[in-house]
Amino acid sequence: MNALIYLATAVLCGIYAVRTLARDTRDLTRRAYAVVAGIACLAFGGFGLYLVTGQPVFRYIHAGAGSFLPPAILWFLDRLLRGGLGGRPVRVSPWVARAWMGTGVAVALFIGLDLAVFGVSTYGSPAELLLALLVQTGFGLCILRLWLGHEAAEQRYEKVRLRYLIGLLAAATAFTSLEQLLRWLGRAEIAAGAVDLGPLARSVLLQGAFPPIGVVLATLFLYFLHQVVQLSRLLDLHEIFARLFTLAVASLVLVGIESVTVFQADALSLYPAHGAFQVFLASALFLSVYDPLRRRIEALAGEWFNRAGRRLELTLQDVDRNLGRAMSLDGLGDELLERLFASGRVPLVSLYLWDHDRGAFRLALRRGIVEQPLMETIAGNPYTDGFQQGQPAYVRAMLERTVRRKEAGHEEAAARLRTLDAMDADLSLCVRSGDLVVGWLNLKAEHWMDGFSREEVRRLGETVDRAAVLIENIYSFERLKEQHRLAALGTMAAGLAHEIRNPLAGIKGAAQYLQEVAEEADPEEVQDFAGVITREVDRLGSVVTQFLDYARPLSIRDDEMDPADLARRTVDLVTRQELPEGLALELRALDGLPPLRADADKIHQVLLNLIQNAIQALDGPGRICVEIAPAGMTRSGAGGGGRKAVEIRVIDDGPGIPPEVQSKLFIPFFTTRISGTGLGLAISRRIVEAHGGELVVRSKAGQGSTFTIRLPAEQDPPAALVKGSSAA
Repeated sequence: MNALIYLATAVLCGIYAVRTLARDTRDLTRRAYAVVAGIACLAFGGFGLYLVTGQPVFRYIHAGAGSFLPPAILWFLDRLLRGGLGGRPVRVSPWVARAWMGTGVAVALFIGLDLAVFGVSTYGSPAELLLALLVQTGFGLCILRLWLGHEAAEQRYEKVRLRYLIGLLAAATAFTSLEQLLRWLGRAEIAAGAVDLGPLARSVLLQGAFPPIGVVLATLFLYFLHQVVQLSRLLDLHEIFARLFTLAVASLVLVGIESVTVFQADALSLYPAHGAFQVFLASALFLSVYDPLRRRIEALAGEWFNRAGRRLELTLQDVDRNLGRAMSLDGLGDELLERLFASGRVPLVSLYLWDHDRGAFRLALRRGIVEQPLMETIAGNPYTDGFQQGQPAYVRAMLERTVRRKEAGHEEAAARLRTLDAMDADLSLCVRSGDLVVGWLNLKAEHWMDGFSREEVRRLGETVDRAAVLIENIYSFERLKEQHRLAALGTMAAGLAHEIRNPLAGIKGAAQYLQEVAEEADPEEVQDFAGVITREVDRLGSVVTQFLDYARPLSIRDDEMDPADLARRTVDLVTRQELPEGLALELRALDGLPPLRADADKIHQVLLNLIQNAIQALDGPGRICVEIAPAGMTRSGAGGGGRKAVEIRVIDDGPGIPPEVQSKLFIPFFTTRISGTGLGLAISRRIVEAHGGELVVRSKAGQGSTFTIRLPAEQDPPAALVKGSSAA
């Protein structure tokens, strides 16, 4: 197992070297890292083969290659710290070239002395011990160089990244030194027992008393260096540490369960089948608790190593659960953009969507702190070219790297960077509807964070894909509403034409008659027809006035109003008029109703219109009752179900309203009366909804009708109830 660890590490280091060079052979920093990874491949591979075979030649390969690791790392760090991390330039050490030459001399002396003076010993000659001390000193210089880079760095995330590397290299050096020290102390036992052993036993003996923890830490160090070369963000390192912590804790739990089970049973050597069954039970027990355990460990690891990423993940989980509630773009802004901003991870988030009328993408929603005016409209090309080619997102760090290294497509990357600057964004996520790009979601990172990690970009992309489906549904719903609006406009236009045609016909007939009998007409008859013309013109004026009242924006005052007092005054006004014989009008109002924030004159207008409609519907004896009582709002558009409200109900015992008529009552210019204009109920509903309330009707043929005005009774007025505001 020990040899397998070293050999697997060697293969991994070789893969790092090849992948790094394959990406860009012109980059000097990449080439330096490839040299480091290649030397590590030789060192770990040589020691792995030495553990398997016990041949001294592999020990020399391990010692020689491992000795060149410190100067190779110093060479790499000099190139990296001169600009790879973006901090202040660090002066190139003149000792790097000397370290290469000095290491070569030291390796040659070690091999010569070991062969000529000490003989081909199995392990632990004084020459090898001196070489090991020299190598550990070289690693100490590497740690010092990283610390100097840490002190020279200006950005917080750069310092944190370098602290990660310092900690890993120091830990790898310490554990490797401990392993070598224990091997040297046990060199006599190793020399005596390495003869005639099998590969497994030999690898255990040559490894020494301490497990190969140093090689694992060294591999992690090289992996993080690889990530830095690839310009991965600091948060990637946070996520890696969190995952490693989760894996390590879960592994320790598994080892603990199996150790207790197997060692207490003491059955492996005596009854192998019993021992295997005990291991099976222990593994099954672990797997049964692994999922809840893993989630708990991941939560703790996220809090310790990646708190910002953990907050964002919890926010996205909450968004995914609640995104379906949004029924409009404003709702999407509250459920997605507002929550992202409230997470503390994103100081500014904006959504750009395609505007067919403008033929461009426009800023539809935004939440957060705006430090500069954002670009309002953006033409599709060239910004969307990458999205149309299948790229899910633009990441500022990746675009900057492409521009800085003048890689393929660097001109397009530079143009996208300029657009990101105009939108004040660090990440742009494509919003698609099938193959069609309908927009993008922009996010800005906190100035103290190192952008967004790959995992965060992937996770945000999943949420944006869900939001894209919702946006498509919202657009479809808006198109459906537009169709209904056009249909209502058609009905309204037909009603308006009817209302205008009738008076015009009367005016035309009267005028033609007067024209024919102008010389012989009776003055009284002329006077009658002139009156017809005047009345019809007044009727036209009334229709046009009501139409303009309906079309113009409402101006709603924000006054405190007693609903019972308003109803009482309205009923008194109606009763002063001459009511039909046998018609009774009464008022029922509870005491202690909460005051409303409303425009009393307009609510009076609505209530008066409803009472007059009830009188006309009865057209004779009957009973009308105006009731006022506390209630609750029922529709979400009025502030959500259950919100406190006051109801004003106008109840009559007339003939009722047929269902086919009820569905058209609030359409402008729809009326069942000869003299009606069909605008009264439409205007009344607009007034009530402008107050954040509801106007509904309930009626059955032969059982009368009930019109209900429902107004919110909160202390704070609705958004529409602002003095001087208008509601379309």
